[in-house]
Amino acid sequence: MSGESRTGLRVVLCQVNSQYIHSALAPWSLAAAAGARCALPHTLRVEDANINQPPEQVADRLCAGRPDFIGLCCYIWNAAYLRRLLPLLRRRLPEVLLVAGGPQASFDCGDFSAKNPEFDYLLAGEGEISFPRLLDALAGAGRPEEVPGLVRRTPDGLVQNPPPPPVTELDDPYTPAYFEALQGRIAYLEGSRGCPFHCAFCLSGREDRLRQFPLGETLERAVRLARSGCRTIKFVDRTFNADRQRAQEIWRFLIARRADGTIPEGVCFHFEIGADLFDAESLQLLAGAPAGLFQFEAGLQSFSPRTLKAVARAADNDRICANLLALRERGNIHLHIDLIAGLPYEDAAAFAAGFDRAYALQPHQLQLGFLKLLRGSPLWDQATALGLCFDPAPPYAVTSTRWLSASDLARLHDAEWALDRLHNSGRYPRTLAELLDRWQGGALAFFAAFRGFCRAGGLSDHPAQDALTAALFRFGGALAGMSETRLRDLLCMDLLSCRRGGTLPAVLRRQDPDFGRIAPLIRSGRADALGGAFADARARYAGGLLRFCILYSGVGCCGGGRTLVLADHRRADPVSGRYPLTLLPLTEFFARCADPSSAPADTR
Repeated sequence: MSGESRTGLRVVLCQVNSQYIHSALAPWSLAAAAGARCALPHTLRVEDANINQPPEQVADRLCAGRPDFIGLCCYIWNAAYLRRLLPLLRRRLPEVLLVAGGPQASFDCGDFSAKNPEFDYLLAGEGEISFPRLLDALAGAGRPEEVPGLVRRTPDGLVQNPPPPPVTELDDPYTPAYFEALQGRIAYLEGSRGCPFHCAFCLSGREDRLRQFPLGETLERAVRLARSGCRTIKFVDRTFNADRQRAQEIWRFLIARRADGTIPEGVCFHFEIGADLFDAESLQLLAGAPAGLFQFEAGLQSFSPRTLKAVARAADNDRICANLLALRERGNIHLHIDLIAGLPYEDAAAFAAGFDRAYALQPHQLQLGFLKLLRGSPLWDQATALGLCFDPAPPYAVTSTRWLSASDLARLHDAEWALDRLHNSGRYPRTLAELLDRWQGGALAFFAAFRGFCRAGGLSDHPAQDALTAALFRFGGALAGMSETRLRDLLCMDLLSCRRGGTLPAVLRRQDPDFGRIAPLIRSGRADALGGAFADARARYAGGLLRFCILYSGVGCCGGGRTLVLADHRRADPVSGRYPLTLLPLTEFFARCADPSSAPADTR
């Protein structure tokens, strides 16, 4: 592009996401900044992509219209993908300006530039100020040498300009084009940057202060996102409740807007929180939140005091547990807990003890993550001294430590596989509670053993749910004292309550001469007369919103014997995602259909 040109550039911005369900915020924020701050009339287009799409298809979209400038947001999850994409872009558009930004391009620029030679420029750090100035400079209204944060090649090597000043206000990224591209996926909202804490494995605490953007704008944008059709809005703020008063203002506002109907039902706001920072006032406020309005992600990371000290993480674990139990007891907030394997001074036994303690808190999700040595983080610099070995390619995952061998980590990866499919899926709550009660060992050992059982049985790494259920049935049935009939019934209840449609896996089906009598009574409308959970059973059954099966062990229902379990698939619990079940002795169901004037069924 000629430096004498005074016309605007044709610009394409893209962030390649890790999954389709994720949307990109960074390119839209840069586009908004360019629209507000550029001196020349550049034409900007944002393209969305994910790492599961063929690079050739993404390259076709980015190169459509022959842009002058393609900007790519670089993160650990898309770094390998971009190395496949960049040569395609360069071959198709030899003269295009390729520019990288984001965390991967901001730290150790020399290494990044050497491994990604197709890039013409890097923008290190925040881009809202530097990006508009770069566009103008490349179009002739300014000089690249004056663009803050710009990294450029010269005959003497790479030169990096001084960084831009910290951003204090954000231009509005939520344009009509943004909402058209969002298509109901997870939306992201930024109310602050930085973090008052300085955990050694994280980049957010590199600066010494927390920058909060204007509260009024944050609240207004939250409402617009909530009314856009998306179901989940994630605040990207690190340690959202570091400022208790501001956090309470936002929570109180969202609760009020749900109450007056401004925020539709079914919309959920996700926050990363410090669980030890809750005070009594915060807990009282949150106790009154509508079920499902909030999700909290609490980063425990480790229960080892020495480990926490080594990574500069101050945490009161007893207070964390007490606060999480208080939130869990109320049952209105979805709780997600994070642990990190591979941190300094934590061996296999210590990690297992911490995992079991975290699992006992019964979060809806427990993420077993693995340490990633992020460029620019203190742990990256300390890795050799601490004996942390890691993959040199993104995402720089730890491969062994002085305290965890490669085989230890392999076992933890096994446990993670099973944890995600059994507990985090939310599909087997009753079954897992029963099996873990009978298991002779901790929760981590249970999940690792189940993965080994599945591997020995030839189960694929990505099994269908019916195949996974069959494996769990075989594994659990081998535990001492576990009745096969009871285990089958628990699995039936779990599957009826967690998924709509389909039939039970073959391993759970039983021949019963009375099974064929149930559906005709429901279709005829005679079961409707029972009232309660059976009201409108005929219409619900016809619409696929009611399923049933027969239980044989007496589980969940007094008196034992055969029990009819009925799943109501009209509305799932907004926190757990599970559908309510109704249990009734089968003989009573048949009797009441003949004479419906009797006691209601047990609904749970």
